[in-house]
Amino acid sequence: MRSILREPSVVVTLSVLVGLMLLFIIYPQVQVVLVPGFKGYVEFLSEGMWLIPLQNSFLTMLLSTTTAVTLGFIYAYAMVYSKMPWKPFFRLIGILPLLSPPFVVAASYILLFGPRGIISYYVFGQTPNILGLGGLWGVQTIAFFPFAYQLIADVLARSDARMEQAARNLGASYWDVFRTITLPMARPGLAAAILTTAIYILEDFGNPALIAGRFTVLPTQAYGLISGFGDVVGAAVVSTILLLIALSMYLTKLRLEGRQSFVTISGKSSSIPHPPVPRVLNMACFVACLILAGLVLMVYGVLLVSALVEAFPANWTFTTKHFAYLGANSLSLRNTFVYGGIAASVCALYAMVLGFLVQRHEWPGRRIVDFIAIMPAAVPGIFFGIGYATAFNYRWLDWLDRGTLIMISMIFWNIPVGFQAAVAGLQQIDRSLDEAATSLGASTLRGFRDILFPLLGSSLLTGFVTAFVRAVTTLSVIIFLFTPGTTVATITIFQLVNDFNWGGATAFTVSVIGMAVVVVVSVWIISGRRAGLQKT
Repeated sequence: MRSILREPSVVVTLSVLVGLMLLFIIYPQVQVVLVPGFKGYVEFLSEGMWLIPLQNSFLTMLLSTTTAVTLGFIYAYAMVYSKMPWKPFFRLIGILPLLSPPFVVAASYILLFGPRGIISYYVFGQTPNILGLGGLWGVQTIAFFPFAYQLIADVLARSDARMEQAARNLGASYWDVFRTITLPMARPGLAAAILTTAIYILEDFGNPALIAGRFTVLPTQAYGLISGFGDVVGAAVVSTILLLIALSMYLTKLRLEGRQSFVTISGKSSSIPHPPVPRVLNMACFVACLILAGLVLMVYGVLLVSALVEAFPANWTFTTKHFAYLGANSLSLRNTFVYGGIAASVCALYAMVLGFLVQRHEWPGRRIVDFIAIMPAAVPGIFFGIGYATAFNYRWLDWLDRGTLIMISMIFWNIPVGFQAAVAGLQQIDRSLDEAATSLGASTLRGFRDILFPLLGSSLLTGFVTAFVRAVTTLSVIIFLFTPGTTVATITIFQLVNDFNWGGATAFTVSVIGMAVVVVVSVWIISGRRAGLQKT
């Protein structure tokens, strides 16, 4: 506290950062909660319109989380513990869904298993009705099992292998080691991964909007109330219910993650490899991963094929005419790249400075700011979007360009990913470095700029890439904010799918995924060169 009081520049910087978070994170959320007023809450809740969507949301979350986490665990376990071949290929398949809008899985599902789907109709001659719970369950399982895999693989990889090795050396069977050591050690982290996946599924808007039909869930009900009836009060009540559920699960997740370090003895991963698994289990892991990777490839492959043929799946004549939509709607692609690039750059830098002030200094309210910085991770995108639409929809704010508002929403919705990357990077740097700089007379901010910032390159790039990918693939946050001049690719894809223009929608989807891949590869090359330069 004393060092901050001695440095006005730090106080000013911290005040600006916290003030912006209060304005663009807290204020919109408070606005949504307050919009209905007590009377609005009583009237809407007494009507009971929210009960069935609430029940549907819980049912979908329960079913989809169970299957997605089960498949994610199998995939993660195979990647971490087995000695199966093709791991680089399976790892690549595992991150592919992270580079695309989640709702494109629903579009692929319709092309594969819909009434005129290539598998359901052209292979089995069936015309099933896939709209409803069954279709939504299947889509969300496929869409979110890679997310569950990423989370669970991280938990398993960080678990300490020394106890497993010791147990095997003492004669314990493989199954006994798994049952009594591996699973109990990973249980808190595994539960946190389950809760995170459940939050993703609960707040998902795009997939239910495309494939759930009349099976309404809370996000689609909130969207329908505004877009269909202009009922902002009802949408705010529904969104608040959604927020309370997501926030309670997120707080539970944080509590579980806090316990994790007590379970793994030292809280650090060891360099000892995990004990080898039986040969038959290696084969089983390989087969399971091959099936799941085939499923993911089928989902994304059908998008690529659909973009390159006349009328998938009826007419397979090769054509590039669907990519003409890119030229006709080049504005949305340009906006996507510009908004995503600017938002990700600002978000990464903002989070880096904020992470430094929170992680390296003690000051009153530090824990509150720390919580506010990670809170957007628990806020459903639809709630965040409604918050911005209501909080900044005043006549005296007409000067505020909608494109700027979209970028601001992207910055602060993605703050948690940049902030956590910054804090993780700072935790790996010895405090003595910046303390030595300040003891030699450098100010706190100069020490950060000259000493720490050059060492945080990988954390900065991680925050930038993650924020960029999330910005260019998000739909729910901006669906209430865009105008014809500020539309983005996900909005265009969503509109094309609703118009049953599969060719145009898939061409756009391929372009968005390509854009994300180019940025990720570019950053990977840049970071590789930086690492090479640092070594020399």
